[in-house]
Amino acid sequence: MAGLATIYEALHQDAQTQGLFEEMHQTEAREFWYRAIAVLRQFAMQTPCRGLLITHHPYIFANFRNKPPDTENLGLYQIDLQTWVFTASKSSLFPQGSLPIGDTQVVPIANADPLNQEWFCILITEVFCALVVSSAVNHSCLWSLHPNILQVAIAALLPRCRHRDQQSLLQSRLLQFPPIAPSYQVMARFGAVLMAQLSVHQELTVPEIQEVDIIKAITHEVRTPLTTIRMLVRSLKRRKDISTEVKSKLDRVDDECTDQIERFNLIFEAAQLDSYAIALEPTEITAILSDGFGRWQEYASRRQISLEMLLPSEIPTIVSNATLLSQVLNGLMDRLIRSFPPDSHIQLVLTNAGEYVKLQFQSQVMSQGLGGDLPLLKAVGQWLMLQPETGTLSLSLPTTKTLLKALGGKLTVRMHSNSAAYDGEILTIFLPVNSTSS
Repeated sequence: MAGLATIYEALHQDAQTQGLFEEMHQTEAREFWYRAIAVLRQFAMQTPCRGLLITHHPYIFANFRNKPPDTENLGLYQIDLQTWVFTASKSSLFPQGSLPIGDTQVVPIANADPLNQEWFCILITEVFCALVVSSAVNHSCLWSLHPNILQVAIAALLPRCRHRDQQSLLQSRLLQFPPIAPSYQVMARFGAVLMAQLSVHQELTVPEIQEVDIIKAITHEVRTPLTTIRMLVRSLKRRKDISTEVKSKLDRVDDECTDQIERFNLIFEAAQLDSYAIALEPTEITAILSDGFGRWQEYASRRQISLEMLLPSEIPTIVSNATLLSQVLNGLMDRLIRSFPPDSHIQLVLTNAGEYVKLQFQSQVMSQGLGGDLPLLKAVGQWLMLQPETGTLSLSLPTTKTLLKALGGKLTVRMHSNSAAYDGEILTIFLPVNSTSS
């Protein structure tokens, strides 16, 4: 794979592409990338969109499938894209062996591939095509709607499909959806969207929660029998005539019921966000972490995963809601622990960050290359994730972001600068410091 050009290099090396794309120099924050993606997403929602998305990360156009039928009355359309992800990440969202996740194909690339230094979005539909490339090396963003540009970019990616059947599948999809120049009607609509896009967001838009009433009903139907089972189990555990072996099995049932009840409690709280304002108050974040760490460590050890937490000697109080924040952290830890194979390592690091307290989750797969795929996570609707292997539901990261925003904080997800060492993602939570604390 050595010597392959990146998309940025391929476009600049081809003399025929000069003048067919725009290049905008940007800061480390990649402001033009975020602006371009926000415009493209908004435009795609207002245009019949069926085709291909080729990118470095699947979240770019996530959560826009399955629009309710009445959204067409609002001028919105359903997006139906087969997604191709070129990545070196070892995250559970990117299993080894190029296994498809739903309608997503994962193309593994080497950690040393310079393509890892680029964020790219190639969108090919029946009515238009678009390319956005952000180069971390050159601190610039390339943008084009010209089909020739997309052909050069795709030619740079195809040799990276090391599996012949996967390369053939991508080529057949490209024959089905060849890049075409947009019509003047499409360009007029695109211009209108561009002028209406007034704000720039450093992160992708968090989707609105859909089908709240259904989610509330499901959580009620799950929590009620589990609560009853747990109550009966705890009643049996108090009896003096049960053996140690039976008590051990009852303890396991109790733990499983508690885990599921807390998962659905968190889902229910997310569905309730629009119903009431969350009360925020001074909160001891170290107390929450210390209370939860023992339980997280026990759960992680059952899956042969090591867990480490680094706390500073002094940390200020924050402004949040202790009960709900504890549930959110339980949910994140549960999701992380279930997402990695045995012998993985998860590190929690709490630090001061000016007006915020920063809690960072870093995950390391210790036994890379031993074979076997990481557990799959599949989107269920817009805001739930399903692990088909276990049937376990959890909140998606965009929905978790919504919850943390209601708690006064924020969640960021970024690729690790050294993807050879970690699974490729770092989760960071910022929580506001209590200004009245001493």
